[in-house]
Amino acid sequence: MPTKILRPEDLRFGPSVSTPVISQAQKFILPVPAFDNGGEKLDYPINHEQAGEPITDWQGNPVGETGVVFFNAKDQAWQAAPGDGSAVIIINEVTEDQATKVIEKIHEFRQDPNALSLRELKQVLAFVREELALGDMYNSTRQFVAEYMTPALKNGEASARSITPEAFGLMKRDDKDICQAVYVPGPFLFRGPTATPQVFKDGGVLIQQGDSIRGVQPDVFQRTYRHADGRIIHNVPDELAVQL
Repeated sequence: MPTKILRPEDLRFGPSVSTPVISQAQKFILPVPAFDNGGEKLDYPINHEQAGEPITDWQGNPVGETGVVFFNAKDQAWQAAPGDGSAVIIINEVTEDQATKVIEKIHEFRQDPNALSLRELKQVLAFVREELALGDMYNSTRQFVAEYMTPALKNGEASARSITPEAFGLMKRDDKDICQAVYVPGPFLFRGPTATPQVFKDGGVLIQQGDSIRGVQPDVFQRTYRHADGRIIHNVPDELAVQL
């Protein structure tokens, strides 16, 4: 396990110290319903060293009281999202075919994803991880989706599946939404917005998106991001600003 720990305040972003990039990845947006009972307690699970303790953000503030707890297999980090109707789960690198299968799985339970129970939502997430092998997922908000994401396009048109209901379906970051990225070499942990630190075994990319900073594994970053002018990124360490 890496011993070097980075926090958002350890990083610098801006002209000459970071690299402007844009996201090209298709992402599936899964809304977290406003559960009737609020959902499960947002505590670390029984197999975690902090089992039973409230999940906190990088500033030590509780993520919330109840909602849904889930695992990001790519970053080896626990995530938590409140069950008050404000949150979404973003699943990264999703094809149109995979998105269709996720929607079909949801429809086995409900026509409206906002009506899923906690148990049903967890079954959908298990299907995504185990059957579709999509383990890169993280929490966000409906407000973020509304401000920074647009429906994914096919032949210049948005699929009806990808635009209704709101904050649901296959989407991508807005092409005008430029982020700032830095590369950190070597193994480290990043204590950012996830419930537990993201694990980077051989370097990682830290991205500033508005007021938030999150980590992305180098292989995922190279597949899903481009330079701000649209150029392909061929070599992450050589083409991004580096911070030690």
